[in-house]
Amino acid sequence: MAKLALVVAALTVFGTLILAFVVAGDPSQLEQIPGVASNLLAWGAGVLFAFGASVRALPKDREEGIRDLYRARGQSDTAYLWARVGGLGIELAWVTAGGTLVCGVVAALVANGGAASLRTLGATLASVVFSLAFALVLAPVAMATLGVRSRMGGYLALVAVLGLPELAGRWTARVLPEGWGELGSIPGAMLALRSALVPGHLDVMLAFRAAAVLALVAAVALLILRAEQASLGSEPPPGGEDGTQSPSPRRGQHAGARA
Repeated sequence: MAKLALVVAALTVFGTLILAFVVAGDPSQLEQIPGVASNLLAWGAGVLFAFGASVRALPKDREEGIRDLYRARGQSDTAYLWARVGGLGIELAWVTAGGTLVCGVVAALVANGGAASLRTLGATLASVVFSLAFALVLAPVAMATLGVRSRMGGYLALVAVLGLPELAGRWTARVLPEGWGELGSIPGAMLALRSALVPGHLDVMLAFRAAAVLALVAAVALLILRAEQASLGSEPPPGGEDGTQSPSPRRGQHAGARA
């Protein structure tokens, strides 16, 4: 699925570049190209990549001996989780922020210099920050929702975490304090962070609040992931308590017959 996500990302970048050339004569449309690219790459290829890399990742690592390899090197389970989540975050950043940067720079070049190019570059910077925030938040969230669950169970959990708060946005906007209403979901907080950094609409306090919400979400996801890892570690390893494969009943019968 990771390869499919990369193909989707490449097609997304290619299509967005074509769109940039189509709207080349309209500077206001060119300024929207980085935002369009970041949205499509994050919620398309990014989610697909995170899903493929995270689904039942912890049990698979246990069965393949990756956790034991970390322990043999004197590293803790926490170090293993940081490496797992950090690696996924870096890959998501390459997929989303890298593609957004390419699209934004090309759109700025198509604008043929001047104020339009500067505004497009400013929008590109805001969209790259959005993509980096997406990578830093979705990596622990995907691992926490998908890491120990079945494919279907993990998918439903991820959709619930990302989608249900967004659907309840109108209600939460009434409950949350003023200035926090649009930050009631992960997608909403990410969009608020990007919009707060766009040139001409700079809002430092909104950017700070959005970053704080996203940092809290990532921290909670890491705590949940740590608890899931501890729960998984308390279970006996596959094949028995000592990690060795127990003999099958048929083998035991053959051995008794030979005796």
